[in-house]
Amino acid sequence: MSDFSIFGLLNTGMLGIYTHKLAMNVVGHNIANANTPGYSRQRPNIIATPPMPMNTLTNPMVPLQIGTGSKIKDIQRVRDDFLDVQYRQVSNRYNYWDNVEGNLHYIEQLFGEPGETGIRNLFDSFWASTQELISDPTNEAAKGQIVSRATELKNTMVDLDYRLSQLQDDTNNEIKTRVNQINTYFKRIADLNDKIRGIQLIGATPNDLLDERDRILDQLSELVDLNVNQFPTGEIALRIGDRTLLNGGTYQELKAYTIPGTNGFINVYSNNVPVQFKDGKFAALFKLRDEIVPKYRKKLDEFAINLADGVNLIHQEGWDSTGSITGANFFKSISASKDTDDARLFRIAGYKYLKNGPVNYITSKRSFNVNGLDEIKLLNPTKLVSIDSSSLPKISLLNGNTNFSSLNTAITNSTNTDGITIDSNLKFAYNSKTDNLTLENNGEKKLSNRLLIDVNGTLFSDYGFKTKQITAMRFNKDDFVSGSFSFDITDSTTKQKKTTTIDFSSDLNSDGTIDYKDMIKAINSDTDGYLKAFADEGNGNVYITGTEKIENFDIDNVVINDSEGIFSKMKTDKVKLDALDTSEPTLNNIIKDETGNDIRDNISFEVNGIKITLNPETETLNDIAEKINALNTGVTASFTPNGRFVLRGGNSIDFNLRNSSIKGPDYLFASLGLIDDDTSSLTGNDITLISVDKKMSQLNETLKLANVLKIDNGLGLVNRLDVLDSIKSNPSTISIDLGKVSTTDWKTSTREPVGLNNPSVWEEISKLKTEPILNDGKDGFSGFLASIVAEMGVQGETASKMKLNSSYLKDQIDSERERVKGVSIDEEMSNLIKYQQAFNASTRVINAVDEMIQKVVNGLGLVGR
Repeated sequence: MSDFSIFGLLNTGMLGIYTHKLAMNVVGHNIANANTPGYSRQRPNIIATPPMPMNTLTNPMVPLQIGTGSKIKDIQRVRDDFLDVQYRQVSNRYNYWDNVEGNLHYIEQLFGEPGETGIRNLFDSFWASTQELISDPTNEAAKGQIVSRATELKNTMVDLDYRLSQLQDDTNNEIKTRVNQINTYFKRIADLNDKIRGIQLIGATPNDLLDERDRILDQLSELVDLNVNQFPTGEIALRIGDRTLLNGGTYQELKAYTIPGTNGFINVYSNNVPVQFKDGKFAALFKLRDEIVPKYRKKLDEFAINLADGVNLIHQEGWDSTGSITGANFFKSISASKDTDDARLFRIAGYKYLKNGPVNYITSKRSFNVNGLDEIKLLNPTKLVSIDSSSLPKISLLNGNTNFSSLNTAITNSTNTDGITIDSNLKFAYNSKTDNLTLENNGEKKLSNRLLIDVNGTLFSDYGFKTKQITAMRFNKDDFVSGSFSFDITDSTTKQKKTTTIDFSSDLNSDGTIDYKDMIKAINSDTDGYLKAFADEGNGNVYITGTEKIENFDIDNVVINDSEGIFSKMKTDKVKLDALDTSEPTLNNIIKDETGNDIRDNISFEVNGIKITLNPETETLNDIAEKINALNTGVTASFTPNGRFVLRGGNSIDFNLRNSSIKGPDYLFASLGLIDDDTSSLTGNDITLISVDKKMSQLNETLKLANVLKIDNGLGLVNRLDVLDSIKSNPSTISIDLGKVSTTDWKTSTREPVGLNNPSVWEEISKLKTEPILNDGKDGFSGFLASIVAEMGVQGETASKMKLNSSYLKDQIDSERERVKGVSIDEEMSNLIKYQQAFNASTRVINAVDEMIQKVVNGLGLVGR
């Protein structure tokens, strides 16, 4: 009892004053920082001071635990570490998508789609100008407009590429600036770690320093993906990506070094090791600089090089309006500045013109599954007529329900009632191994140089042969009248216009009459081979057709001068007849082996290790291109209008055929005009045409006869796009007429103009708009531009949605975090009143104790006063 005095009670009151005075200081600090960014509200941790054991008069044997007051053990931050982690993760995502979305929107504005200044609109204007020239090839203004529209398109594309490259440079500079900002953050956090560790070692809690560090971590999380590890000393370690860059008071400063060969682009290193950023603004900047912008610049390059090359290959094959073959490009060359191994092999064009060559074989597309021609039955009566300029029409007749062996006999051995000999050079053959029915020619007159008319219209169609319709004049023999007529024709070979008169009014028969047979004889013998006539005795009709000396065998290209009106009197009309179509010859006509023989067995070659098999009896040149394109290997194939075989490197192989591998029989590549077809150099063995291992010097030797286009590495090829200076200064020199190619043996070709006002060059160029030569053979130019706009729109929409989602999560988490750590004025005022009342009560205790002490000091021991 002696240990407990009235002064102990005074001490308890004093502790109450000090405790609640300090608590009110904490409340005041909270209120003062209610709007301070990153501030976490603080809370005093009030605990009871250790009690004092005492014996009392009422219980002298058992000491009681007498309280001695209160104290503030610590001042703590109110903060949820889990919410901090969540907030920083979401902040990474939000800032990543915010940066991506903003720059994608800027790129969309650069492309100007949709809009009158966008590339697509200018491209459509260029294509519209070609249509004006096609409608009037003599219009010099239309030629000038083509040049102007092409130049306008080029200027816009070059400007767009410049702006995209500037965006890359700006992004690169921002990366460098942000590296310095991160280093500043590292330095500040390391300094705070040292101070926090020192304060915590003496047992105090550095709340404001912790707030400052968390605030910096929040800012740092906007830039990079952070992983924070906290130590018991209060220090933290920071990991970015897979690298620990800060540990306590030490950190590794980030360095921005230039990447060699990238025009000043930098990468971020720590101790000479690249740092990988997976999220945040830094990841967005690198994605923008190294992926998004290069992707669209690469698309511009793809558009430009394919436009230039596609137009040039066609333009090279044409004649200008004066009849001079130009052989010149329309656009300037975009070839590589140096012929080294650093150049890319973009395109190979064969030196042969594989069009209008001799066709000896036409194969049916049907399956028969029989043992021979004897088992293939004719469904209907057959009337087959062979027309050419050098002989009389040959007619083969056979009734239905017989077989093809009998048809061959009718073709080769029979004569008809008019005494016209049957064609002995034609026959049908059946290959049971491949199940192919083929019409073969064994004479000098090729199938392609004659007109085979299926008069009944059932033979070719019934048995799977490709047909075309030709125009013929027709009258009935009962309406025949004698007389004469003349016709004007422009010879398809000499291009000379001539007039020929046919007179069948004086050749009397033995009975003194003239009949339709005399007219047939006169036409077949007196028209210089331009016209031929034959009779269909079954229905009494007489037909007059053109020959190969007339363009496309089309009698509409003949001007009939019927001054006597005999055709009107005979009620002549024009009809369509089915004829054999030889426009797409099968490969056995074109591809020859090393000894020059026709190929009948399957041909196999490889593109990037994928095997392609060709059936030469049924497949055509177009099938080769289609099969290559269907592989989606990045190698695309096509043919120019006059039949040059073209291989190009697509986007997926960086426009470089050297990134692919093409192997196959040497005679295949020779037949396609890719390598020399000198028989002494062919072995019939497989060779490697292109591979990664082949140096440019080796390729130059292999492809020495082919037309090869090499391009520089890197982006910005669109800046090489421009119209040829000579065409700019004189648009009249542009090519107009593609002319006609005649191939004598699929090796050597002759070319000649068709007509000076024939706009076939620009008709073919206009087809490029939809020809799938871009995007690895998936899109034409129009579709390619549409796909760019669509892709840009989808990416922008995706980025916008992801940004919106991230923003929503960020706001939700931040709201919850603020609810936990934020200062509530109402709550603080409530605490202030509570602590103030406790403070006041503590002072009353002291006053009471003071009165007690006064009584003791002044009142005790005085009796009777």
